[in-house]
Amino acid sequence: MIAQEDMDIIVIGGGSAGICAAIAAARQGARVALIEKSDKLGGMGSLAMVHTFCGLYLPDTSRPPVVANAGLPAEIETAMRERTGLDGPVKMGRVYVLPQRPEAFDQLAKEMVRAESPQLTLLLQSECVGIVQKEGGGFTLMISSEGSQQSMSCRSLVDCSANAVAAQYLQATRVQAELPRLQRPSFIFSLQNVGKDAADESFRMRFALDIAHAVKAGELPQAAMGVSMRPSPRAGEVFFSIDLDGSEYAWDPSLAQSRKEISDSGQELAFQLCEFLKSSYPSFHQSSQVRFPDEIGVRESYRWLGKYILTSDDLISGREFDDAVAYATWPIELRETTRGARFQYFDQMAASQIPLRSLTSQEIPGVYFAGRCLSATHRALASVRVMGTCFATGQAAGIASALYAAGETDILEQAKKIRALTL
Repeated sequence: MIAQEDMDIIVIGGGSAGICAAIAAARQGARVALIEKSDKLGGMGSLAMVHTFCGLYLPDTSRPPVVANAGLPAEIETAMRERTGLDGPVKMGRVYVLPQRPEAFDQLAKEMVRAESPQLTLLLQSECVGIVQKEGGGFTLMISSEGSQQSMSCRSLVDCSANAVAAQYLQATRVQAELPRLQRPSFIFSLQNVGKDAADESFRMRFALDIAHAVKAGELPQAAMGVSMRPSPRAGEVFFSIDLDGSEYAWDPSLAQSRKEISDSGQELAFQLCEFLKSSYPSFHQSSQVRFPDEIGVRESYRWLGKYILTSDDLISGREFDDAVAYATWPIELRETTRGARFQYFDQMAASQIPLRSLTSQEIPGVYFAGRCLSATHRALASVRVMGTCFATGQAAGIASALYAAGETDILEQAKKIRALTL
């Protein structure tokens, strides 16, 4: 049972953005509830086994790596390096990424959230099933947990659901790209007890060529062309990521049935790949313990309409904003097909700004959002959706929400105070 209780802030969604929003708001002295429908924290980084933190570092790889956003993004970066034993990130083409372990991320996120108790209340396996605006301001949420429903009120709301669910309940505008352009979902799995040479770049290049030959020969389905391989920080473990088409399943990331259908297709392809690996390479003869994700990897779904819609031109040109509250560093990474990513890099090897208006509802006072459901175009979202940037936008939205709950409603003043804490 969830006791009826008034909060200053309720954060919906315990992914990369949600955990940072909740922690940041609690550190500002707000009473916060974090609602997560699964039993894990970390979102795609734990549930979908996304095994690298992208967007954490400044984009100039000609220099040593520097974390772009201060505060929680830097804290999480340091803590994950300690848990994986890594000295720092690795260079992947023209960007830095930090390998991470999904189970370690879930554990770290829970420790960080619970460290803010009693200011921050964590509600796992709980789901928001309705929201009503209160007369005079604030919101009442209906929360379903373990078969029961209770209400909880708040002064301000942060939607980090990655699907803009609060917009749906509040009948606010939410947008989503059409299916032909919608970013393709991914299916990630891992194999353990793999030989050391599988971690070498030369092996991965050979693997990509062998996959292409096997598809051409009819030994693997065409969908196998969307697979990539990357070593884990854990010795003997390798991750595989498959970009899936989804068109044959009328892919809609907001529908559980659609996610299940495409996840089933990913799992079937994963089994075929495992058999191919074991029969083709000595390094995989003894491989075992296939680990599948709890959820399909979703890159794009519904997002809010904010006071400003961030565009790819803003990011590429490095446009400056009076209400800047976070930095974006990841290139425009479009995965609209299963043939791999198309990258468009920023004009300058420097971070670009994200304005608070893109995290603030245009229609409903007191509502903020971050992560994958912030206000951005389809192309801009292809940059700011990555976890490193989600840490930063979540942190900014959490602080803004705490300021709003305390009576500071001016966006420029909110942005000024957020920058003093984080940039």
